[in-house]
Amino acid sequence: MDLKEDCVNNSVLVVSCPLCMNHFSHCRTVEGMNTSPFGYGLDFRVVPKDCNRSSDVATCPHCHYTSLVQDFHQRVPGHVKELVKSQDYLELFEHESEEEQCARSWLALTSIFRAKGLNPRDLGLLALRGSWFAREIGALDAEEELLTKADRFLDDALRRGLTKGDPGMVIYLLGEINRRKAEFLRGKEMLTFLGNNPRYRYPALLLTVLIEEEDSTPYWSHYAPDQMEQFSPRFKGLFPALRSIPPKKIDYSPDELREQSEQPDDDRQRF
Repeated sequence: MDLKEDCVNNSVLVVSCPLCMNHFSHCRTVEGMNTSPFGYGLDFRVVPKDCNRSSDVATCPHCHYTSLVQDFHQRVPGHVKELVKSQDYLELFEHESEEEQCARSWLALTSIFRAKGLNPRDLGLLALRGSWFAREIGALDAEEELLTKADRFLDDALRRGLTKGDPGMVIYLLGEINRRKAEFLRGKEMLTFLGNNPRYRYPALLLTVLIEEEDSTPYWSHYAPDQMEQFSPRFKGLFPALRSIPPKKIDYSPDELREQSEQPDDDRQRF
């Protein structure tokens, strides 16, 4: 993906930084934003609805303050201002690759939301979403760092009981994230904690098979992980067809979409 060319083909929003008052342009991806989902990642990513996440986050090119685009009008607390000025924060953006620098806005965003006291469960999901965007643009170093943050935050949420009433989802995601990181032993150990949880029993079995094969590839299917058993006609002894998500994948062929009519027409599997 050529980031500059991609921005030319989409709308541009002028953003005012609340920290240094600098005005800058942010590319908004409009194509596909209202597209219905046709598939789900094994980590609950909705495809293609969760593609082009670059529209969500903007970074001031002057001071590197990073925020969700819709939150740039909000006042910045003093301790967050100090964080943005810190050497550790600024070092997040020290990378030669344009793609890596762009994806690292998500690393900066998780640091800022952590300083604001966001629940570790939500921090983990935020980092996980950032890893999707990093993979879309081929920023694999940032993807790995974001997956590591997602692992750390979700593990903290599980240990502290801050799972918003769904520890099964957090345990399942820890299994999938560690599979993606090629931490196969830890991934398998996490999945054993699910026990006979009916919502995640089948996808956990699928992940266990992938872990035993030492397969760390990101996959998507036409069925959300926690709905596979209910909706997949292949459930009886067979796994659903899986498609890989290689780096820089944002387009899907007709062959990949041919089962769209079989997939439930709702968007319930959001975080």
